[in-house]
Amino acid sequence: MQTNKLDYEQYQAFFEPPMLDVSQNAEPVLDIWLYVEAVPEADLEGFVLSDGLVKYVYQHPSGEFLHVSVSTDDDNAFLVIVIDLFETKIIGHFLLNLVQLYGLNSPEEN
Repeated sequence: MQTNKLDYEQYQAFFEPPMLDVSQNAEPVLDIWLYVEAVPEADLEGFVLSDGLVKYVYQHPSGEFLHVSVSTDDDNAFLVIVIDLFETKIIGHFLLNLVQLYGLNSPEEN
């Protein structure tokens, strides 16, 4: 399966505050797991994915895009799968590293 790694600018094109947290009631619109398994290890930058654990799901205010956050071995890093809801397809993935992006402390530093 072909994957598409999004850079920060590409990821931001599918992000617009306020993103709606639909984690509690999101229904799967397509199976992301074959895609997740095909993501090259290098794209994970040393993080290890948690087996089949989706931590958060956020919907773009337009209703067009869904961000599915797959947990890693770090509470502040997620593999985000961006889905186009109108075309029901995966656009790509982005490693959301909150420590790197926002300067948060890692759990070991708290």
